[in-house]
Amino acid sequence: MKNFKLLRSFLGLGVAISSFFAVVSCQNETPFMDASGELEGVGAAKPVVVLGASPDANGNSYISSNRTLTSDTCYILNGFVRVTNGATLTINAGTHILGREDDGVNAPVNPGTLIVERGAKINAVGTPSSPVVFSGENKEVGAWGGVIILGRASNNLPGGLGEIEGLPVPGTTEGFYGADFSKGESFDDADNSGTLQYVRIEYAGNSIDEVSGNETNGLTLGSVGNGTTLDHVMVSYGNDDAFEFFGGTVDATYLIAYRNRDDNFDTDQGYKGRIQFGISVAAPADNITVAPVNGFESNGDSDDASTNFTDGTFSNFTVIGPIDPAGSSIASNYNTGALIRDASELDIFNSIIVGYPAYQLELETPGDFGSVVFAEGVTLVYPTYAGFTAQGTNVSGFTTAGLNNEVLSASSVAPIGATLHGQSGLKKAAWNIVNSGSDPVPDFVPNVEKGSDFTSSLLTSGFFNTSVDFRGAFGSAGDPANAGWNISSTWVDWYPADNNYCN
Repeated sequence: MKNFKLLRSFLGLGVAISSFFAVVSCQNETPFMDASGELEGVGAAKPVVVLGASPDANGNSYISSNRTLTSDTCYILNGFVRVTNGATLTINAGTHILGREDDGVNAPVNPGTLIVERGAKINAVGTPSSPVVFSGENKEVGAWGGVIILGRASNNLPGGLGEIEGLPVPGTTEGFYGADFSKGESFDDADNSGTLQYVRIEYAGNSIDEVSGNETNGLTLGSVGNGTTLDHVMVSYGNDDAFEFFGGTVDATYLIAYRNRDDNFDTDQGYKGRIQFGISVAAPADNITVAPVNGFESNGDSDDASTNFTDGTFSNFTVIGPIDPAGSSIASNYNTGALIRDASELDIFNSIIVGYPAYQLELETPGDFGSVVFAEGVTLVYPTYAGFTAQGTNVSGFTTAGLNNEVLSASSVAPIGATLHGQSGLKKAAWNIVNSGSDPVPDFVPNVEKGSDFTSSLLTSGFFNTSVDFRGAFGSAGDPANAGWNISSTWVDWYPADNNYCN
């Protein structure tokens, strides 16, 4: 992009502006100068269209009829862009959408955020080699608001209707999830909010109030139903949670959460979906400003007497904590691999959780294990070297015979010994942290495959692929089940900072 002053010296102000509008054009969507004094779109290979260039007094703009975004154009999200009125937003493979920061210079102050309201749909369908990418106009952690999808599936709120976190209450019907019982509405667990497939979400997560935790995430899902398709989604470098589920029944496969600054998988308000194949990675030295930060966090309801528990079911996850095989220093706010609070019934199967400084599995009420919380075929590896004193779990029933769970201690950083990678079966390369385009990427294919256990009735519903014979996200090299990830394709990017999406 060329500087506005350079253009003026080149052709004169009037010619520069007319040339600019020839490059960037879309009805009712006006390009404008950004905070650095650059005109968006000038010098870029693609035309740039600003979504939400003329927001209302509350910082909202609306897509109220069907619309398609195409890969030959670069899109900027300015403020809160809401898909409403039953409209479908279609985003073609290879399309790039960049969220604008709430820098206080470009009105409105609201960070660029895409909000799909109840009854509307998003169909963002990429391919392994041509993903749909949501990123920040500025590639900084928390540079924009993220993607929020709201539906009509069930939750455990008393009145059935919740205000999604991270957005100011607009005083209208916007920003709500679930069903309003007072208006005669009812839940629809098969609700369809569209499709997210081969999608990356980068540098998202914005805070309205860090004290109260009112923040947007990379991908926020409020009462999204199981008619929605969600697979091959990567959320990275976010300032809050990677994935957060507020109620809902949506199922998912092949999710990656990489180097986010809060929990990677957070379930709340009665979420009851199923997810298979996931990766969660925390980097040792990332600047973590909130506490505590976990791999999984599962919450129920503020009413501890509630029996309508959050009850997500997860299988085949590899959860890498911040403690690495070298014993590197870590940020002080890291906590637990999987934290399960009251009124929460999270179930974990066939997974590996390793390298967190407090617990690998922690229950707010330890006696809940085996009744409302369950784990089977799970490996926990806790470090006891380099000053770390992490424990495996704070419940006694985890290693009950027949559950095929194991708690192992890593006491050594030596090449041979009880190391994190040796005990977990993973390669040391699973801890590769990418800080430049030339760094080696992580490799989650294990050196030693640990067996699976799909005997639980929770896994026989037809959703889970019970033929896989490994725990964790990947089997050994050559295992045909690994092909479902398409992990080496360009839909996965461990270091997106080098990308120039508008060229």
